[in-house]
Amino acid sequence: MNLSEVLNVALPELPARRIVKSPPRLHPKVIAREQIEDGVPTIVTMVSGGSQILRFTPEQWKLAQLFNGERSYDEVRDLFQAETGIAFTEEEVREFANALEEGGLWYKTSLELNANASQKLADERRRRARRKIDVSMMTFSTWDPDQVLTRLHSGLSFIYTSWFTFLTLGVFGVMALIFLSGWSEIWRDTVQYYTFTDKSAADLAEFWLLFCGLGFFHESAHGLTCKHFGGEVHNMGFMLVYLSPAFFCDVGELYVYGGKWQRIAAIIAGIWIELMFCSVASIVWWGTPAGSSLHDFAYKIMLITGVAVVLMNLNPLIKLDGYYLFGELIGISTIKEDSTEYLSSWVKRSVFRLPVEVPYLRPRRRWLFVVYALVSGLYSYVVLFAVVHFVYNIFSRSNPIWGFLPAFVLGLLILRARLRSSVRFMKDFYLDKQRSFRTWWREPYRAVAASLTIALVLFAPAWRETVGGRFLIEPERRAVIRAAVPGQITNVLVDEGAAVKAGAPLLLLRNMGLEAEADDARVHLRAAEAQAREAQMNYTNLGVALAEHVSQVRRSRSVLEQVAALEVTSPISGIMDTPRLRDRVGSFVQEGDVLANVEDAGTLKARIFIPEFQIQRIRPGASTSLKLESSFQPIRGLVTSIAPTSSELAPGLMQEEKYKGMPPPSYYVATVLLSNANGSIRPGMSGDAKIQVGRESIAGFALETIRKFLQRKIW
Repeated sequence: MNLSEVLNVALPELPARRIVKSPPRLHPKVIAREQIEDGVPTIVTMVSGGSQILRFTPEQWKLAQLFNGERSYDEVRDLFQAETGIAFTEEEVREFANALEEGGLWYKTSLELNANASQKLADERRRRARRKIDVSMMTFSTWDPDQVLTRLHSGLSFIYTSWFTFLTLGVFGVMALIFLSGWSEIWRDTVQYYTFTDKSAADLAEFWLLFCGLGFFHESAHGLTCKHFGGEVHNMGFMLVYLSPAFFCDVGELYVYGGKWQRIAAIIAGIWIELMFCSVASIVWWGTPAGSSLHDFAYKIMLITGVAVVLMNLNPLIKLDGYYLFGELIGISTIKEDSTEYLSSWVKRSVFRLPVEVPYLRPRRRWLFVVYALVSGLYSYVVLFAVVHFVYNIFSRSNPIWGFLPAFVLGLLILRARLRSSVRFMKDFYLDKQRSFRTWWREPYRAVAASLTIALVLFAPAWRETVGGRFLIEPERRAVIRAAVPGQITNVLVDEGAAVKAGAPLLLLRNMGLEAEADDARVHLRAAEAQAREAQMNYTNLGVALAEHVSQVRRSRSVLEQVAALEVTSPISGIMDTPRLRDRVGSFVQEGDVLANVEDAGTLKARIFIPEFQIQRIRPGASTSLKLESSFQPIRGLVTSIAPTSSELAPGLMQEEKYKGMPPPSYYVATVLLSNANGSIRPGMSGDAKIQVGRESIAGFALETIRKFLQRKIW
């Protein structure tokens, strides 16, 4: 326990501000450089290793440099006036010095630091008591990597030369060719690799280890580029971004030593190094044999550092590389905070008539700020919803009954700060409008109008009442194709999932006996035709010859029809539904054997499974909204029919209940016909359906729920 802790415990009433302070002195580790911002010379400064960047005019910086720890405020004022001719009062100089103290630009002796430690500990306790969990960004540990990065830069400075840059671009070109040659496979596997709900614990551990390892190199590239342009890096650490492990690297000194394009280079450095890893991995994957450990490992590196990471890092709506790059390009480094402050202030003043000052913006930037605030806010909530939904999917697999609880707790933690800000806003709004509201309420007709409005909200049938259920897409028509004649399958002309037209050939059969019979029928037909012609010429045995000719024609026609049946065609237009049809090449089939199924994909039907206690509320013609699990946009339709009897739920639509005390209900099927002219819907798709059964008021909905509960459980 040091002296400050003893004072904090034993003598907490002694404040640190009673210690006599020495005159302010500029910190010896301060770094400064003049830059041109918006055409105006600006001195950009910060304390090396600190986190605050300060900007001064040349006159303000000259005034700050006069504080050496020995001159009083009067002496600094007189000296500054003598050198520049600008007059300040002692109070103005003192206010200027106090403002710089908050920015951490003054140097403090060990005695001053020790005297202030007690107050800092108390402030830290208060901060911890008020600390809010921000799931979007949580920092856990930091360290000073400056010396390590200095040694790395001395050995890796060649990566910033022109020849190495052109070499890297050439390797990027090779990577692009490899990606283009197998794009469909790589893109599908990338989406599958980032689908966490199907991963085991070992797969998740492997993913996060690779992701964190590459993230470390990503952030180190930012720091190394900062070192290359003259800055120092004193802060690097581990954090969670929306519960995803990540690293961060503070390159704030680059805002002092570098200009706009140097900062852009440092921002892009992280993506650049990941593309270098991806390029090497893609070449290794392309050149190694399939199935080898090196081949599989390189492919996983490609999936992690490839398209998904580039798109994610270049996203300007979340505070990753793309956000800072976007801020540098438009010249606003804090676009998210500034745009949110502008929009919220404008809404508070213009909509809610609160006495709030709206920051001034040039007309051109107003639309940029409004659009960015709306889009980035919507995107943030979508990401938060995806995180909560992801947690729900994980826990619902092990316990579908209580899987919502962890997701609900996480949602509260995420939205806690926003709920508190909403409560503060409502409190401010009430306090601001309290007097005017009381004055307004004293008028009798206004009280009556307010009561009628509340009654209208409670009892107006504005609530859209729906009945939900799981659905399965099936074809309206399905053709089962059978062998008309026995034979051997010699060729398959279509694959599973291929679109076929009515009359299109599907398979080819061969029957040696039938082909021989066809040849014999053709020979006998020609002989019968010759005998009939001879009988006509000689007028002898004409009736017998004609009868024989008719018999041979019928026989030949029958045999040729059987031969034509060896080419199996589709009776309808649709989609080939039979899997692994080519595996049957060379096999023999008998007459009547099933060869393939063709499903009509032009018109499909959705079979909605409705619980028995809800089916009485549904009528044919009811409006229906179908939400496929693979699509964001719902499909609209109308109920065409309702099954008269109950049926079992289709396998796979819902998880099997493990508890005997919660048996599944009986289901009735409601059918909705769907037009599928563009072929975007496939049989076998499933999702959730909502059938509109009417409109209900809020009060009616609550009363009806209570009534049905009492009716089911009491009577």
